[in-house]
Amino acid sequence: MTVTAVLVAAMTALPSVRTPAAATPLTVDYGINGPEALSEEAGIPLVPATMVPASTETTIFLGFRSPRADLESRALAVSDPASPHYGNYAPVEVNAAVYNATDEQVRTVIEWFADRGETVVPDATRTFVEAKVTVALLEELTGTTFGAFVPEGFPSPPPVVVVSPTTEISTVTPALAASIDRVAGVVFPVYGSSASSVEVRPPRPATSVLDPASVWTLIAADGGTPWRTGTPTDACPEATEMTNHGHPMGISPAQLRAAYGIDELWDQGFRGQGARIAVVDYAPYAPSDIALWRECFGLEGTPITDHVTGPLISDWFQSLETTLDLQAVLSIAPEAERIDWFGVAVSAPTMIGKLIDLLAPAFDASLTGGVAPDVITVSFAVCELEIVSQDPAWQVGLSLFDQMVATGVAAGIGTFVATGDHGSSGCFPDADDVNVSFPASSRWITAVGGTNLTLDAQNHIVSAGVWNDARFVSPPQPVSSPFDSGGGGTSIMSPASPWQSGVGSGAARTVPDVSHFADLMPGAFLYFDGGWMPVGGTSLASPLLAASFALQSAARAARGEPRLGFVSPLLYSLAADPTATDVIVDVVLGDNDPHGAGVYDAAPGYDLASGLGWVRQDRLLAVLDRSDPVDPVVPVFTG
Repeated sequence: MTVTAVLVAAMTALPSVRTPAAATPLTVDYGINGPEALSEEAGIPLVPATMVPASTETTIFLGFRSPRADLESRALAVSDPASPHYGNYAPVEVNAAVYNATDEQVRTVIEWFADRGETVVPDATRTFVEAKVTVALLEELTGTTFGAFVPEGFPSPPPVVVVSPTTEISTVTPALAASIDRVAGVVFPVYGSSASSVEVRPPRPATSVLDPASVWTLIAADGGTPWRTGTPTDACPEATEMTNHGHPMGISPAQLRAAYGIDELWDQGFRGQGARIAVVDYAPYAPSDIALWRECFGLEGTPITDHVTGPLISDWFQSLETTLDLQAVLSIAPEAERIDWFGVAVSAPTMIGKLIDLLAPAFDASLTGGVAPDVITVSFAVCELEIVSQDPAWQVGLSLFDQMVATGVAAGIGTFVATGDHGSSGCFPDADDVNVSFPASSRWITAVGGTNLTLDAQNHIVSAGVWNDARFVSPPQPVSSPFDSGGGGTSIMSPASPWQSGVGSGAARTVPDVSHFADLMPGAFLYFDGGWMPVGGTSLASPLLAASFALQSAARAARGEPRLGFVSPLLYSLAADPTATDVIVDVVLGDNDPHGAGVYDAAPGYDLASGLGWVRQDRLLAVLDRSDPVDPVVPVFTG
């Protein structure tokens, strides 16, 4: 079938068609620029400095002009179980061509850069091109001059040199005006302490709290038990020897599968067959760690396919994160059709730019044998306040990120992101302010918070509360102690989603959507760098839950039904469905306030500590296989 025929077939009966690009208003936003605006933003006078060479390079994103409201309407329509278009996905490349950049726009931008000796390639979703450009090329692109500015009164060398347009800009060169409507990353530092030097940081799978010399003792609290409960029937002796304060530590993969009802899927033959899972990180892992862990738990199966985009960060802690992500996925879906790991070299000058870099390859089916993933799991979190305060053009970056992910949503790709490990104080330890983390706060993400749990001898969950390790110690410790909890709260960056109607303030996006096991005490078994350790955090919760939904998608595909895709609208509809009350278990114990912010408590119904609660996968499997679907209702997009 030709591409044209695929486009026509896939778009048939959809609720919207492409709006002409010319109808989209010009929105070129370079953030805060010009010496006066920069000085006001920095809170200190900036003065002209010796100009850096015109050959100095930076990275910018140019967003294609497109009818983004049409794309979002489609993404919602195919994800809403009450929609007649539910599950009517089209591949990423089809959505990209219909709702994002046209062939002409792509060609225009590529040729403009090629004429100047530069090569640019659109991302797989045709949301943007990322270009490394010189100051001279920026001046041609924007029709203005750039200057170098340094803080007034600082000795040489100054702490930072900022290159910025000398006047405010509201357009691009006429040759690109019909193709580009957003530019991000133009204001950039040349050297010194700045947003460009901040690494994307993962939620912290802390092991420091497991210090046997600590003066406190462990106690059970809020539905959880800070040592191993249940029966780890699959654990090898080396793993089960871990203790803390004399208590056994670590929950095994078999225990987690039994606890959340994954055994029901396994009993039906779904140990991953048909499931497609993508994991994104930016530090390497040791295949030997994965091999030993798989052998220990009897989880041999599908090999991991690596995709490395460039030099990765060499950091022990970041490699631990990568290892945790992969071992968590293998706990649930060791025989997945595909397990694709993306080791991504992030180089953008802004935090949102780095996160765009991190996720973009996972949407490119040409890298994965032409088969898009069911799920993408991301275990990275950046405090929203940090983004807003350090990136004057964060709104532009957010629009590019959301458009890229929404294109994936329209293709049936669900992205799961950890909410972070600092509880309601998302900026801790830099600040104790109440704040949430991005990218979990994006509207098109399923944000995964954390729970604790207590298991019976058969590994069924007896009780579960909000993960907060500060509640497990006696006597209570200072709020500055390094105890962690699942992130949650209200976004200052993203508006509320239509499927979140009736939760939170109603005006802003709230997180988490749902929660999963994340408790650092007792943690899950991890083999890393030659040894066993218990780890947790929402870094664990996100890949566990993502892999679980990949199994559900594979089960639906085996029944001839559409894959689940972006599951947040489904989860909120199930929470409101009186016939599906046992699918999502409400969490009413505990809080996510380990650092004395004063919020948030678990409560009946949706709350900002645990979201809707935790998902029973066996009951979800039964509900998804019901023969009495709800009568479809055409959705109205309000975002």
